[in-house]
Amino acid sequence: MADVPLDAVHSVARVITHTAKPIVTRHSTFHVSELTGPAVLDELRDRRADLRLGRSHLIVTPNMHHLAMLQTSETLASAYADASLLLADGWPVVRLANALGAQVTERVTGSDLVGWLADSPGAGRSIYIVGGSSPESMTAATRRFLRSGWNVGATLAPAEWLADTSNLDDLSGQLDDENPDIVLVGLGTPKQELVAQYLRRGSSTSIFICVGAGIDFLSGEKHRAPVWMQKAGLEWLHRILSEPGRLLKRYLSDVPLFIGVLRNSLRA
Repeated sequence: MADVPLDAVHSVARVITHTAKPIVTRHSTFHVSELTGPAVLDELRDRRADLRLGRSHLIVTPNMHHLAMLQTSETLASAYADASLLLADGWPVVRLANALGAQVTERVTGSDLVGWLADSPGAGRSIYIVGGSSPESMTAATRRFLRSGWNVGATLAPAEWLADTSNLDDLSGQLDDENPDIVLVGLGTPKQELVAQYLRRGSSTSIFICVGAGIDFLSGEKHRAPVWMQKAGLEWLHRILSEPGRLLKRYLSDVPLFIGVLRNSLRA
């Protein structure tokens, strides 16, 4: 049998994905990609199909919190509408997508992508880091990428820095000049999606990936749940126990909004 071109395989995969019903929130309607983690890394390296070379791209990683926010935030929905690739970050999103007819076999989180990229050979490719909760976190993450042969640039981008759009304009100009292969934006949702969307408009061919706390996890500033908790779908519990004051209230408020997304999607 003759070999089947890889682009044809991707085309078939996209047709299969699009036969599934979309996830429907108040302000956004979208499909979650069925690509596995290794397939996403191949896309990032080879720039074919969804992340083809010659234009910039935005990758977002919806989880339950994001779906809850998409019930109330039109600005976050605008970033989602610009995304080239949407990867299920949370098990509730995986299960909802599959209930709607998709065949998503695993989560692909922003934190996963950061770790996989840092462990893969850079081979002279360039990556730019926007975020990290401290200078030490950003420095440690930068060193991880340098050890793997990446060319690295970085900007801490604290909250007060982001309040002035002229700073974003300066960073956009810098990214346009350097044109890194990949830009990691780890500022928390919805800030990171809006910043990535803003910066992408001035970029020629970079891939912008919204990675949440992935930079801090890579540097060791924060610690992810044990692998068994991740596989069991209990990473949310580990995060609540790690930061109860910030996250317990958020998760409790997200549940009724997510139920609304579930209801709307199944009825659509």
